[in-house]
Amino acid sequence: MNRLMGKIGTHEPLDHPLTLEESSWVSSLLTLGAIFGPLCGGIFIDKLGRKYTLLFMAGLPSILGWILTISAKNYGMLYAARFLIGISTGSASTLGPVYVAEISSASERGALCSLRELMLTVGILLEYAVGPYVSYYVLGGMNLTVNVIFLVSFFFMPESPYYLIAIGKQEEAEKSLAWFRGERAYTSSPSSDVLKELEDIADSVKASGIGKSSMLDSFRDLFATRGNRRALRIMAGLVFTFQFSGINAVTFNAESIFRGSKGDDPILGASESAIVLALVQMVGAWVASVLADRLGRRPLLFVSTVVCGISLTALGAHDYIGAGDVSKVSNMEWFPIACLVLFNIAFSVGLGPLTWVIMGELFSSKSKGAASMSCGCFAWIAGFAVTRTFQPIAFSAGAFVAYWIYAACSFAGFVFTVVFLPETKCKTLQEIQSDLDK
Repeated sequence: MNRLMGKIGTHEPLDHPLTLEESSWVSSLLTLGAIFGPLCGGIFIDKLGRKYTLLFMAGLPSILGWILTISAKNYGMLYAARFLIGISTGSASTLGPVYVAEISSASERGALCSLRELMLTVGILLEYAVGPYVSYYVLGGMNLTVNVIFLVSFFFMPESPYYLIAIGKQEEAEKSLAWFRGERAYTSSPSSDVLKELEDIADSVKASGIGKSSMLDSFRDLFATRGNRRALRIMAGLVFTFQFSGINAVTFNAESIFRGSKGDDPILGASESAIVLALVQMVGAWVASVLADRLGRRPLLFVSTVVCGISLTALGAHDYIGAGDVSKVSNMEWFPIACLVLFNIAFSVGLGPLTWVIMGELFSSKSKGAASMSCGCFAWIAGFAVTRTFQPIAFSAGAFVAYWIYAACSFAGFVFTVVFLPETKCKTLQEIQSDLDK
């Protein structure tokens, strides 16, 4: 962002440097576009299936967005590109966990769903590690290539067995589940374990009525049962905490935060600091994928929300003291780095991956379309509010005000998790639904 604002090197390929207002919109339009990902994806997920909805909603808009980014000459083209990429981001973040939850076994579901956050941090690391050292066009071309690889490779993945049973394709569902359980070379029929799991899936699908449902039916089911209503309340609280912990503001503005916090002689340059931050996120996400099915969702979220709150409170205190008298923090250039590293570790271990893991677990098959749409739209509306207001708040009142708001929301999320969130570790989707209905 600093490059396009003309703070570092040249503002090419834009015809003029981005202003503060324009850069704020570039950051926030991704989250605005992401609102439409689950909105449209929720409609298509039970019509086209999980696989083709992900291809259509998560693959194509992003490819178009990066083509537009590479060819952008003004902020208007960049706005459109970010909006399209946002549609893909919103689709992948809400529809992806549904697909992964439905193809995973109960003992592996937490780890597999947590891989989303790990791959996200790998992508962030790649951007920070490569971006400052290559041209605008090379970076855009790299991102375009990654999305093309996804579109081509995911085309050959099997459809969710839940969806295949729902539309009456029993034989294809058997092949799909056998493939996902590692029985790719069977010649006559799947193993008894696969057939037993397939029977359980069929019972769940039959009970939910997904095969005969419309989007209106999905919304009715979302509010018709006690279990789905509880799930919706739980997800509203988790999604609010996820976004208002400030993760998108911190990530989108990481380089500016590091550069603005440390004076003229920083320990690390802004780009190098962002690389360290991304490495920390990647390690935290890997830890979450290992521990999600061992310690459970609740303990990891307890630690995550509390440590996020503490680190943001400390970061805000540093900024507050520095705003009054910069000499008081002149010997503490390391402190904001430490706070943001701690924050990102905590977020990547709990809130980051597990919010979406839990979303894929809590809702019945029939209500997942409506649930994905509702939770996803709420998530990205909240994300847009956070990213759109961070820079104006920091400019008018001081960044410490934003950090303390995010800290308060993180502590509130801890209380909410303790009181309302049930443990879903190593439970089948059917068992989770039964527990919520009690």
